[in-house]
Amino acid sequence: MQSEFKNFALLILTAMTAFLIAGFVTADTALCQDWNSYTPAHAVGSGDDDWWTTYPDQHENSGSAAKHPDWVLKALKEKPLLILIHSSNCVPCLTQTPRISAAAKSFSGDLAYYDILGEGSSLPEAIDILDVYSPTGGAQYVPTTIFVTLAKGPDGTVHVAWRSEIDAMSQDRIDFYVKDSIYYYKQNSAAWI
Repeated sequence: MQSEFKNFALLILTAMTAFLIAGFVTADTALCQDWNSYTPAHAVGSGDDDWWTTYPDQHENSGSAAKHPDWVLKALKEKPLLILIHSSNCVPCLTQTPRISAAAKSFSGDLAYYDILGEGSSLPEAIDILDVYSPTGGAQYVPTTIFVTLAKGPDGTVHVAWRSEIDAMSQDRIDFYVKDSIYYYKQNSAAWI
């Protein structure tokens, strides 16, 4: 009987170990990502899906440089940024928030995450951020997700590059932009002045 108990206990320990190892490997994709062989899903440019170094084609100030907030520039000295501006009661926000949180958690070692509530006492901060990073300019909407990194612009020098999107995004789309932001940052941060 004691031998059966030892075998059962050993079986349980083995199963728990395998479960923990599998959870560790899948929980943090960033740990096992080979950034040198990664190919970005989105290029730097001015189109709808591109990373932008100036306001994109669809923006009311297309082609103009953005005035990035000082806190963004300071944070970029360490990591790329993921910013979510949302409200506590809009349906797309309730969809987007857990997806963004999951991406931020998976890539926390390589990404700085800012969760900004676009209501109450943080509304002025949200408006200031949207004034710079709204993908179209003009009207401001929640949720707006903003990815900020460093990338080479058309002139070959490293600039702040960003991508922003209104409404809920699929988890895959979020993850692609997060991975792109980390890749571009790792490739270009040493050359950023």
